[in-house]
Amino acid sequence: MNVDLTKLFAVLESEIAVGEELQRNLEAQKRAILLWDMGSLLEQIEAREPWLRSLNQLEEERSKILRRINPTTAAMTLRDIISMLPQGRPEGALLDTLRERTRMVFTHLHNEEQSLHELMQTLLAHLQGALSSLTRPLAPVYSETGIASPVKFESGLLNGKA
Repeated sequence: MNVDLTKLFAVLESEIAVGEELQRNLEAQKRAILLWDMGSLLEQIEAREPWLRSLNQLEEERSKILRRINPTTAAMTLRDIISMLPQGRPEGALLDTLRERTRMVFTHLHNEEQSLHELMQTLLAHLQGALSSLTRPLAPVYSETGIASPVKFESGLLNGKA
């Protein structure tokens, strides 16, 4: 088996492992948010940073390997590499399995990150709506014309549902 392919398999396996750790981290962040445990949430956010750095390093290594496999300037996908391999070789099947696992892990991770982001935005809107009543003036505020300015109700819940 080609040395570069062996290294590519190892990098892809490592990327999958990091992606799975990031998924566990996101689940822990969701739990912390739902339990209103901000200390735990901050710990999870901090714990995520080394995994993201590791993923970035693996991605750089994967790019170097792909450039060695195909030194042309054209971007090369794993499907392209699989199509270049002789038919019936176990490397092609292994690479296809790794490609599919990578796609599944990182698609799921992306969807979960979006879901967490939306949850955080919704919670923020609710908190802002709840706290906005504390900042309303007790006495009417008059505009330049001397007419009382209307009080605007800015509920995140109402704005989100309207």
